[in-house]
Amino acid sequence: MKLSYHLSLGWIAAQVAYGFKCSDNEILKKYRVDESAIAYSSRRDTPPSTTVDSWWMDLCHVNAELPSSACQRGDVLCGETKVIVKDNDDEKTILTQLIDFPESVSSAVSENDKQELVVELKDAKWGSNSVDAALTFICVPEADSNEVTSLTWEGRKVQMLVKGKAGCLKKRDDKEDGGDSNGGGNNGDNDGDKHGKPDKKRGSSIGSWFLWLVTYALLFALIYLLATSYMSTRGGNFREFREEFVDRSTSLASSLPQFTKEIFNKVVGRSSSSQRGGYSAV
Repeated sequence: MKLSYHLSLGWIAAQVAYGFKCSDNEILKKYRVDESAIAYSSRRDTPPSTTVDSWWMDLCHVNAELPSSACQRGDVLCGETKVIVKDNDDEKTILTQLIDFPESVSSAVSENDKQELVVELKDAKWGSNSVDAALTFICVPEADSNEVTSLTWEGRKVQMLVKGKAGCLKKRDDKEDGGDSNGGGNNGDNDGDKHGKPDKKRGSSIGSWFLWLVTYALLFALIYLLATSYMSTRGGNFREFREEFVDRSTSLASSLPQFTKEIFNKVVGRSSSSQRGGYSAV
């Protein structure tokens, strides 16, 4: 029993810590960060050697291939530093630094005040220390690829700025919120006419207005019938009032079609035959 209990707790903890299922994250699934892995490399002269810094990011596991044998399968972010030393015609490459962020690290996904996607990775083990990372994605919808434009590693935190389509919102065709991108499509197209579709809001507004008009007309008619019936039978009993009310209601109901027809004729500019005959007689 205890073993089963501990195994259940361990499974729950693993599910909580287990990182990026982008399709399950309400923020991540809105963005195009799941379309491709992102690679970055910089090379600088450090005589008598050359130093190469390489980073690889795959938050949603869209690329099955690892960029380096030093990175681990399941990493969402991996960085390495290599030093290339030349000795005459011989060239030797030495891995001097490696930091990887597995999908099991603590993470937080948010949008900053500029509506940019921000992914934070926390407490990745690096020897006896731990390292955090903050990845900010800026939407550039016209970019051919995603580019790391800024990378700093100060103290125990790596900060990376990525510009490209990964930071753009998915299109509506993908059944995601937002427009084409952060840069110009955050606000969806609310005008149905632009797509050749009827404006549902306008139709519902007209229908609501007509419903209220009919309701007020019926209410006014009821009040009118009650008032005139009461005035006609004032001083009498309730039975007389009821009979008067029923007679007036019946009379109004029977004359309503003709009244409606007369109103329609007035609106469209016609005159009824009875009216023309009456005028001729006069």
